[in-house]
Parts: sequence; structure tokens; C-alpha cells
Amino acid sequence: MSVSIFNRYIAKSLLTFFAGVVSVLTFVIFMNYFLRVLDMAMTYGTSLGWILSSLLNILPDVFCLSAPMAFQIAVLLTLTNMSEQGELIALRAAGFSFKEMVKPLLVCALVLSVILIILGNWLTPRSYKQFINLREEAYSKITKVTLEPKTFINLGDWDLYVEDLNKQTNTASQIHLVNKKDSGAMSTKVNASTGHIVLTDTAIGLQLKDGQMQRVDSKDPSSMIAANFDDYTMSISLTKTNERRLRVGEMTTTKLLRHLRNDPLTQTLKNEFRSAISMRNVLAVSPLILLLVSCPIGFSLGKRTNKGVGMALSVAIIFSFYLLMTLGLSLGKKYALLSYPGPWLPVVVGIIVGYYLWKKRLNM
Repeated sequence: MSVSIFNRYIAKSLLTFFAGVVSVLTFVIFMNYFLRVLDMAMTYGTSLGWILSSLLNILPDVFCLSAPMAFQIAVLLTLTNMSEQGELIALRAAGFSFKEMVKPLLVCALVLSVILIILGNWLTPRSYKQFINLREEAYSKITKVTLEPKTFINLGDWDLYVEDLNKQTNTASQIHLVNKKDSGAMSTKVNASTGHIVLTDTAIGLQLKDGQMQRVDSKDPSSMIAANFDDYTMSISLTKTNERRLRVGEMTTTKLLRHLRNDPLTQTLKNEFRSAISMRNVLAVSPLILLLVSCPIGFSLGKRTNKGVGMALSVAIIFSFYLLMTLGLSLGKKYALLSYPGPWLPVVVGIIVGYYLWKKRLNM
């Protein structure tokens, strides 16, 4: 078998396993987001376009999570399959070195790492930001307001209760309003004997008669400010325009570095930004590290080894890698000195373990 034919054969085998495994893992992770998006759509009455857009924007993030694991499993499944068929022994007998057998796997790992670097540092944060924006859009708009008597109605920051309601004239009696988002310990309540209610797509207007507004201290109920009124008009918006603080996952690596360089951040926030940058790149180079550890193990498998062994070994390696990454990320967020190098812990350990396994494999 020529080198070029062998390279195409092993690359095709690897990509076949990778495509199957990444599809399964992506589907499993994606279903978690799908159920959440579907729940929001049913709760807030969003459109089909909103659902499809949300799901499409979450796909890059799901792929970044599933691709390294899928590659690791695909490598060991490929080597296990070749060992089971006796192909590894035949290749060694034909004069192929371990370096020649690893080369096509290494090329695939490099290509995947480049893709993950681009996705993880720039494209995924933008897509995730769009996903969060769509979610906040669903949260901010109340699309299912139905006025019913003797029922608490959610109006965003307010809860509305009316004892009796004439839907023909939109007049109500015994109206009670409670503000749920008051700052501090004070809470606001508005009570009125009668009133007129007008509901639109974006707001609800209330013209209240003969009532009282109360400001009560929740820590000291006896401390209360009250004002009576004969006629009071108020409007409650059904949409929110409050600006929100961007999450780390929504900012590209370039933007995180710009904030670190130009903005007066707390040490905790600096640690979080630096650790996030490192973690993105650790995930990007993880196919190379996982390949370094997997190949000597795969080449050591005997002919009687089946794919179940390869799968079990893959799970153990993946679990160890992500456990070390979680530990490193925790250390990076906690200690400023480790904010950049902390998440690289699985890479360092992987290089050491890989070097030991290769040295042992080549000395056999």
C-alpha cells in the first residue's frame, strides 16, 4: 500500500467515525437547548422564525463542545477497528512507521483545531450573543395578557388583580396593583375602588378612581407611606428596554482583550476574562492533545480488542481531560497569577502523559 493511499484510507475511516459521533453528541447537547427554547416559545408566544433563529445561533457553541469529544472517540475507534482487523500489524510488517501512521490523524487534528480557534474566539461568541438577545426579546415582551376577574395577571414588573370586570365597557372594581421589582426594601401597592382599563399590544392603561397608593417597608411593616387619590392615571409598558450587561460568553476574544487593556475592571472580572480566553484556546487545541495521548494507547491494542474497549478508553480520557480543565478554570478564576495559565492544566498534563506513553510505546 502506498503512503498516499494509506493516508486517504485512514483519514476516511477517521472522518467517518467523527461524523457519526459528532452528530450523536451534537444532537444530545442540542436537545437540551431545544427543550429550553421550545419552553420559552410556548410560555411567551414567540414565532416560528424566533425558534429557528435561536436554534441556529446556538449550533456553533454546541459544535465547539461536542467536536473535541467526538474527535477523541473517533481516533480510538479508528485505531481499535484497524487493530481488530489486523491492519495495524500488517502496516508495521509492511514497513510503515508510527510517524507515518499518525500523520493523517495529525493533519485532521490540526484542521479541526484551526476551525475551533476561529469558532471559539470569534464566531461562537457572536452567535451566542444573538441567542441571548433573542431570549431577552422573548422575556421582555408580554404577548399573552388576558384580562380576567379574580385572577392575578402578570404585567412584567407589576401584578394586577381585579375583583370584577366588565369586558364590554372595560370597567373594573376593587383593583389592586403590586410592584414586584421595587429596589431596596420598599414595596409599592396601588388600590382603587373602580377604574377603567385599556389594553394594547405594547401597554396597559389604567384610569383609577377613589384609591390609595402605599409604600411599605418589608423589614418594618409599620413604616408606611400612603397617599389617597380621587383620580389617578397610570400606564404599564408590556415591553422592557433595560440595557443588560454582556456576559463573558457573548464577547469575542478581541473584545475581552480590549476590555482588559482599556477598562478599569475588578480583579475578579479580570480573572474571569483571562480564564475565558485561555479556556477557548484550550478547547481549540484539545484535539491535538487528545491525539497525542490516544495514539500510543491505540497502537498498543491487541487484535482481540473490540470497539467497546476503544469507547471505554475514550470516555476515561475525555473525563480526565475535562476534569483537569474544570480544575484549572477554577484556579484561574480564583487566583490572578493563574488566570491565564490555570485552564491550560489539561494541556500540560496531556503533553507529559503523551510523552511518557510514546516513549514507552517506541521502546517496546
